[in-house]
Amino acid sequence: MRDLKDADKTLEELAASQRALQRDKEARDKEMAALRQQNKALQSETARVRAAVEKRFAGITLTGRRVLFLIDMSGSMDLIDENTKAPTKWADVGNTVVRLMSSLPNLEKYQVIVFAEKPAFLFASEEDWLTFHPQSTPEHVRNTLAKITPKGGTNMYAALQLAFRLRAKGMDTIYLFSDGLPNLGEGVRPEMLNTLSEVERNNQLARHIRRTLQSNWNRPLPGQPRVRIHTIGFFYESPDVGAFLWALARENDGSFVGMSKP
Repeated sequence: MRDLKDADKTLEELAASQRALQRDKEARDKEMAALRQQNKALQSETARVRAAVEKRFAGITLTGRRVLFLIDMSGSMDLIDENTKAPTKWADVGNTVVRLMSSLPNLEKYQVIVFAEKPAFLFASEEDWLTFHPQSTPEHVRNTLAKITPKGGTNMYAALQLAFRLRAKGMDTIYLFSDGLPNLGEGVRPEMLNTLSEVERNNQLARHIRRTLQSNWNRPLPGQPRVRIHTIGFFYESPDVGAFLWALARENDGSFVGMSKP
């Protein structure tokens, strides 16, 4: 009899253990279902945010892990046209840089170069990548740009020459912010300076930049993919500016968008 009682007890214990295991399984199944639902909701929210970002920067593909922001700070970046000051234009440039920077989904490292007659790294003499911190970097960039007063000419050749030093360090994308054609730098022989009109000179400088990108700075290299260049044009007057920025982007696998006047 004792053996039967022991057997019954063992069966009851086994049945209880089985019921407990079943309850645990049901709880885990519910937890997994909840996690799957949360993941689905997260994917939907991510898609919604990405769609909103694409709409905000219509025309520009938001690419880049190691990104250089190349910002024109020549005198015209504080003007609507040749004779009209634009009180908020430079601030708008800074805000656009920050919004774009904050919207890049894969940004890991960044650098900022500002240029007028000469280019310079925004943060002292830093010539290597800076780590992007989503919570602090955009505001740091905005505040530093706000301390600049745009002035001088536009030496875009020197700016791109400096920018491409970072190609060997993994630069994959440049975002170029400008409102005009280059009017300084290499591309015009000294003896031609007095024979060309301003428009002819600027267009020749622009063509020289495009040729140099293709033949030198951004030419295909083993183990170094070409750098994608996106261009953002601010309040420009001449259609030549839009044509140049569009061509520069198109020839370097990028996109162009023009920002309208306020």
